[in-house]
Amino acid sequence: MKYRIVRRWTTTTNTSTGEIVETSVDRFYIQGRNFFTAIFGKGWKDLHIFGFYSLKEAQDELDRRLKKQNKIKKVEHQIVEVEI
Repeated sequence: MKYRIVRRWTTTTNTSTGEIVETSVDRFYIQGRNFFTAIFGKGWKDLHIFGFYSLKEAQDELDRRLKKQNKIKKVEHQIVEVEI
C-alpha cells in the first residue's frame, strides 16, 4: 500500500471583484492507495474522516500506522563456502 499526506484548505472569493474574502485553516489528511483502488480507478482515499491541524501530527500518525503494519520475519540463511 502507498501513502501520502495532502494539505487542504478552502477560499471564499468575491466573484465581482476577484478578491479573496476568507481562507480556511490548513488541514492535513493521510491518504492511501492499494492495488484494488489503483486498478478500479478509485485513486487515493482518505484514511481518516477528520484531518490533522499540523503536518507533524499527520506524519506521526502515518509513522505509527506504518510501524503497526510491520511484521518481523526471521529467516536463517546459509551458504556452502567450501566443500571437499
